Amino acid sequence: MKVENFSVDTESAGTLTGLRWGSTHDLPVLALHGWLDNAASFAPLAACLGGVQIFAIDLPGHGKSDHRPPGTRYHLMDYVPAVLEAADALGFNRILIMGHSLGAAIAGLAAVAAPERVRAVILIEGLGPVSEPESKLPGRLRDSVAGYARVLKRAAPVYPDIETLVSSRARISAMSEASARLLIERNVNHHDDGYRWCSDSRLRLNSPAFLTEPQVLACLKAIAQPIQVLLGNDGMLTKRETLSPRLEALSSADVRWFDGAHHLHMDHPEVIAAAAADFLSQFVP
Repeated sequence: MKVENFSVDTESAGTLTGLRWGSTHDLPVLALHGWLDNAASFAPLAACLGGVQIFAIDLPGHGKSDHRPPGTRYHLMDYVPAVLEAADALGFNRILIMGHSLGAAIAGLAAVAAPERVRAVILIEGLGPVSEPESKLPGRLRDSVAGYARVLKRAAPVYPDIETLVSSRARISAMSEASARLLIERNVNHHDDGYRWCSDSRLRLNSPAFLTEPQVLACLKAIAQPIQVLLGNDGMLTKRETLSPRLEALSSADVRWFDGAHHLHMDHPEVIAAAAADFLSQFVP
């Protein structure tokens, strides 16, 4: 399937880049990738999902998108206005959002923050943000502030070749090397001395604060739009004790399980595309 590059300007996050698949006559869906991934995360799925026009953006600091200015942070909540502003720039009055992992957390929060804008959400291997007891906040805040101070003094790493990065990413993320290559190739720049990451190194630093689990459940309960949740039997959520209460917090949801790990939409795109197409069919004019 033909892919096109695009970029949009946002007030809160600068220029965001992305990839678009599908015909201009197809149903538009805004796609949000996971942490340290990029828009190429949706390339395998787009090849299998007919009748849908996928606009996959590189989230702020990821892929080819702008980094946030010096001295600023990457807060989970700040992704929400950036995504809504990207939708505005693309001309979407009401949007369908598909998100994976971090992108799924952002999609759910966008549905809560702007219910008049978000028609429905598809959440792949993600259901609300990571939570933490309030007692851990002081230590997390200290670690985050110290981490940001250290990163300013750290030189950007240089890698001699892409193959090492691909095999390492495939191993760490339990994904195929073909899927890892798609992500790596969009996330590196070649220089005379080797390859450097495009993504902002500050993305790897500790967040200054997490929501508590009651706060996450309150957000999930507030999602009134149609919602589909696609999970992997070997994914990151399956063993978390928070999963069942979070699923129960949804007023109604199309929940489906599949063989696969966290990046099942990349490694098993055919079955995920079929499930997503079934859900999206209700929005086709």
